[in-house]
Amino acid sequence: MSNQKTEYRNPWYWVPSLYFAQGIPYVMVMSVSVMMYKRLGVSNTDIAFFTSLLYFPWFLKFAWGPFVDMFKTKRFWTVTMQFFVAAALFGIALSLPTSYFWHLTLFVFALMAFSSATHDIAADGFYMLSLPQKDQAAFVGVRSTFYRVATIVGSGLLVIIAGELEGKLGIKGAWSVVFIVMGILFLILFLYHKFILPYPLEDKGTLADKKLSAKQIFLLIGGFLLVAVSFFILYEILNFFLSLMNISSMWKTITSTILLVILAVVLFRTIVAAQVDKFENSGNKNDAFTPFIEFLKAFVVFMRKKDIWIILAFLLFFRFAEAQLVKLVQPFLLDPRDNGGLGLTTSEVGVVYGTIGVLALTAGGLLGGYVISKKGLKWWLWPMVLIMHLPDLVFVYLSQTQPTNLFIISAAVAFEQFGYGFGFTAYMMYMIMISQGEHKTAHYAICTGIMALGMMIPGMFSGALQEAIGYSNFFLWVVASTIPGFIVTALVKIDPEFGIKADKK
Repeated sequence: MSNQKTEYRNPWYWVPSLYFAQGIPYVMVMSVSVMMYKRLGVSNTDIAFFTSLLYFPWFLKFAWGPFVDMFKTKRFWTVTMQFFVAAALFGIALSLPTSYFWHLTLFVFALMAFSSATHDIAADGFYMLSLPQKDQAAFVGVRSTFYRVATIVGSGLLVIIAGELEGKLGIKGAWSVVFIVMGILFLILFLYHKFILPYPLEDKGTLADKKLSAKQIFLLIGGFLLVAVSFFILYEILNFFLSLMNISSMWKTITSTILLVILAVVLFRTIVAAQVDKFENSGNKNDAFTPFIEFLKAFVVFMRKKDIWIILAFLLFFRFAEAQLVKLVQPFLLDPRDNGGLGLTTSEVGVVYGTIGVLALTAGGLLGGYVISKKGLKWWLWPMVLIMHLPDLVFVYLSQTQPTNLFIISAAVAFEQFGYGFGFTAYMMYMIMISQGEHKTAHYAICTGIMALGMMIPGMFSGALQEAIGYSNFFLWVVASTIPGFIVTALVKIDPEFGIKADKK
């Protein structure tokens, strides 16, 4: 029994499996759902819009992160959310055979996304609490690798299995089997982590030493709801004024969201910050408000960071092109050649994109983590940006020439995915860098929440855009969309020593 309370365990025992578990629900919601809905006859517009909307729980980490930081341990949240993800996977399998599969599966996918997003907050916080900075840099490649292994299993192996079973069990039956298999696998992961994860001393809620009264809990929840309702009202007001300008619904949503983020930063840096400071400096504090102030403080500290506007721009626009590309790759590979696609089968897409592509993505991530640990993030930032964005040109080639040779298609996809994996390492390390210090778990959650917003908004309009202009023009637009990524990279400031192993400093 004493082993269950060990404060340290070799990271190789839990980092690989933890990030494999983190990758499974994400790939099922963001990638496997796209493939499944495409096979079920859903349009590209609906697929891109609704599966991009499922990014919202990951964006909600912006607000939910401080709660995870305040209550219980990161270990508790990690293991509990793994159980809920397993239940959701079984829920998808049960929903598919029904006549209401579209609405039911979207609802369960949303629940899975929320559980997965909460798991991400806890797991990332657990990772930072359990490892020193030099090991965090060294294991970035490892965690990325096993996250990508989960992607191979989800978008590769399972898609291949579904393709083989579709002829025998039908499309719905085949995909039901896939989700049952994943549900069983996730139950095994839940049980493994329940007993194998260490118990680091620092893993405790920021309010762990304070026994909360019913009044404090009520004020905390009430305060959270007040903040949420206030921002919803602001969003609706922005929508109203944009409607007066006859802006279309899609762009109205996008513009309102961006303006709301700007307003949130301004408010937390000024009015909210002033109130938090007033409470902190008060000689006669009302303890009933302490939990709510602690919740607000996590945001205030983040929003007061130096160069916050540049930080937000980098998090939102670094992957602007990739956010659009990722939603249309599988439909492009599947769609008939007459529609501008490549006409591959389900199993072929599982091999080309879900296996070969993800292996290349993994190799890029591993190499990226390794080189950063040698020379640091600052030295590698620009090479990574170039290697990440320029390979998007291969999809211009594929859409213009529509090759039939599976080797050429696989090589092109692998080239683009390797570049993305290599470049994305810089993005991950940048988030870790700006999350250092007080409230690091909440701040990393805020970063990943903003990252999700940066993926959600471009993804929402990508399907409609592609159906309006065709695949060949769409991929030209994707290449043009890499320009914001280069601009924000030129603006960020990086600590020259960040990410370098201690023995190399």
